Amino acid sequence: MKSTKSLMNFRTLVYALAVATVLVACKKEFDTPPVRSIPVGDQLTVAELRALYTGTPKRFGGDSSVYAVVTADEQSGNLYKNVYVQDHTGAIIIRLLNSGGLYQGDSVRIYLPGTVLSAYRGMLQLDSVDADNNVVKQATQVYKAPRLVTLAQITPALQGELVKIEGVEFPVSEVGMTYADAVNQTTVNRTLTDCNTNVIVRNSGYANFAGDPLPSGNGSFIGVIGQFDTDMQLFIRDVSELQMFNVADRCDPLPVLCDPVATVSQNFATLVNNVDASIECWNNQPQVGTRYWRGTSVSGDLAAQATAFASSNATDITWLISPPVNYTPGMSLSFRSQRGFGVSGHDPFGLFVATNYDLTNLATANWTPLTSAYATPTTADQVWVPSGNVNIGDGLPAGYSGSFVIGFKYTGSGVNSQTTNFRIDDVLIQ
Repeated sequence: MKSTKSLMNFRTLVYALAVATVLVACKKEFDTPPVRSIPVGDQLTVAELRALYTGTPKRFGGDSSVYAVVTADEQSGNLYKNVYVQDHTGAIIIRLLNSGGLYQGDSVRIYLPGTVLSAYRGMLQLDSVDADNNVVKQATQVYKAPRLVTLAQITPALQGELVKIEGVEFPVSEVGMTYADAVNQTTVNRTLTDCNTNVIVRNSGYANFAGDPLPSGNGSFIGVIGQFDTDMQLFIRDVSELQMFNVADRCDPLPVLCDPVATVSQNFATLVNNVDASIECWNNQPQVGTRYWRGTSVSGDLAAQATAFASSNATDITWLISPPVNYTPGMSLSFRSQRGFGVSGHDPFGLFVATNYDLTNLATANWTPLTSAYATPTTADQVWVPSGNVNIGDGLPAGYSGSFVIGFKYTGSGVNSQTTNFRIDDVLIQ
C-alpha cells in the first residue's frame, strides 16, 4: 500500500510540474522600454541663450540645455506651434515643430542641439524645437507671476515676458467689436490704451474667444509680449485674465445713448461725401474690420453708404444705428436703398431692431431681423428701391412698451471681392 501511495504522489508531483512548465511557457515576456535619456551638457539661463544671438541664425550642436517655465501655451487657440518660456533672467518664444505637448506651468529643460536661435521680424525665437526630443519636463503647475508694467515700459527689452498692465482699456472706436474674425478665422489687431500709450493686442481668428466682444471698461490685462518689426504686441493667454469691467474708470469715457425720441426723420443731407458719417444721436460702429458708413453723393443727393471696396480685411461688418425711439403700437419704418458697383450674388444688407443696445454690446445685443424691400443682387445699380412700410412691432416682444433702435448692417469682404456699395436714404420712423 505504501509503494502504491508513493507512486501516486510521484505522479501528482510530475503532473503539477508539467502544468507549471506549460503556464510559464505560455506567459509572454514583454520587452522593457528603454529609458529615454537626453543629455544635459552646459546649462544656460534664458538671458545667456538670448545673448548668443549675434544677428545670424545659430544652429546648436554639442550638448547644452536651458531650464525655464512655460508661461503661455496653445490651449486657447491664440497661439499655434508657439509657446513662451521664462526663467529668472528673461523670456523667449519657442517655435515647435509640432503642436501640443507643452502647457502653462510646465517646468522644462530644453536640450538645444538641433534647435535654431534666430529672429523673425525683430522677435528673437528658439526655432525647430521638437517637444519629444528636445524637451524634458521637470515638473508641472509651476506658475510664474506676471511682471507689473505700464504700457510705456513695453519695449524690446521685455520680449516674451509675461506681464500685467493696470489702468488700461480698449478705445471707444473698438468697443462693441470682437477680438478677431471668428467667421473667417482671421487674425485681427486691437488696441490697448491708457490714453497716453497704445500697444497692439494681436488675436487669432482660431482663438476660443475670437468671436467675443471686447470688454468695455477699464482694468487689468495679463498677456505675453511679442514684437513685429517696430511694433510691440501683446498676446492673450486666457480671456478671463482681462479684468476690464470698470466703465466709470475709463480714461476715455464711453458716449451715452441719446434720450429716446418720438420719431426719426433723416435724409443724410449733413453728411460729407467720402467722409465717415457723423450724425447727432446716430451711431456708426464697425463690428468686424475697420470700415464705417460714409457720406456719398448720388446725382447730387447725399446718402449713407457702406462698402468693402479696397479693404484688406477678410470681413467688414459695420452698422449704422438710429437714435433710440419710444415705441408705440403701429409704428413703422421706411427708407430707400440702392446698390453701386454691385457684385453678383453679394447681398450685404441686413435690417434689425434691438431693445437693449447700449453702445458697448454691438455684437451681443438682441438684434431681431425685420423684413423689408431693399436693393438685392437682382436690382440694377443706381436704382433706388423703396422699403415700403415696415412694421416695427414684428421684431418686438408682444406688448412691448420701451424704446428701440434700428440697425442698418453691412457685411462685405475686400479679400473675397464682396465689395458692393450699399446706400440708404430718407429714413423715417413714426
